[in-house]
Amino acid sequence: MSMTLVVLISAGIVAVLLIAVQWVSRAAPNSFLSTVILGEDGRTSTSKTFILMWTLLVGWALLSLLIAGEFLPHHACIAGAAKGAVGRCRSDDVALLQLGWTHFLHAGLAGSYLVLLGVPAAAGIAAKGITQAQAESPTAVKAPKPKGRSSLRSRIAEVFCSDDGNTDIADFQYMIFNLITAAYFVARFLRPDINGLPTIPDTLLGLTSVSAGLYVGKKAVSRNQPTVSGVFPSILQGGQRFTVVGTGLTADPAAPTTAAARITIDGVPASGVRSDDGGDLTAIVPPNLAVGGGAVTRQLQVLSPSGGITPNFPVQCV
Repeated sequence: MSMTLVVLISAGIVAVLLIAVQWVSRAAPNSFLSTVILGEDGRTSTSKTFILMWTLLVGWALLSLLIAGEFLPHHACIAGAAKGAVGRCRSDDVALLQLGWTHFLHAGLAGSYLVLLGVPAAAGIAAKGITQAQAESPTAVKAPKPKGRSSLRSRIAEVFCSDDGNTDIADFQYMIFNLITAAYFVARFLRPDINGLPTIPDTLLGLTSVSAGLYVGKKAVSRNQPTVSGVFPSILQGGQRFTVVGTGLTADPAAPTTAAARITIDGVPASGVRSDDGGDLTAIVPPNLAVGGGAVTRQLQVLSPSGGITPNFPVQCV
């Protein structure tokens, strides 16, 4: 049996197992994949996705070693290899898998794999705690995902995009470095040696670890960033009172402060800013925001009492 057939059989077994677990779990309120890769807010979790990816990849590699080492006849060179003549097996990939399985059983899992599997898991735990706190907080800045079916394309995009659909640089960096490391892992495993699982370079481990730290740190910081989801009425006139709807715009009851929220439109402060019980703000539109009598697009921002600043929100002024 060739190595190609071994790795294809092991990949098929992993795929069948994944499909079977997904099918059986449909009897539960949530299917396997929805509970494994979705976050508390209903979006595809970046950290959970890569925990699953590394679990499947390492499981596929170990299953390949297991099939070669325990279920296939040992190559004739194996006996000589045990006596130091490892070079005799260099021309046979299955024999190298068998040697790799023996090495794995005696040497155990390398420390690099504890990092490779542990860092995404630690990032996932930290991200889950932060996301859950954001989703459940009364002044949450991370609203649950709207109800409705999501396409495969949108699910994939959620891995590296922020909640507003824009590419998130921290998520994108975390994804890229993990995919590069995964590609290296697969490429090296398909060229086996007597070590079994490939040795992951410290450089790649460092990149995945640093990007995981940035990913978690970004989530912790973004919790304090307020967001604007709507402005009413949709067309603003100077001197008119308007309402700003969003999340994290008012003071957090858990962190009382004497500061007040501020609203600006193209840098011009709005007057009479007030907050209501629902966490929304009302204010009076500054005068002279339109030129020539026609509608003009301006950028609205809110400075929350906690010091967070919302991204620009376009508004129409006349």
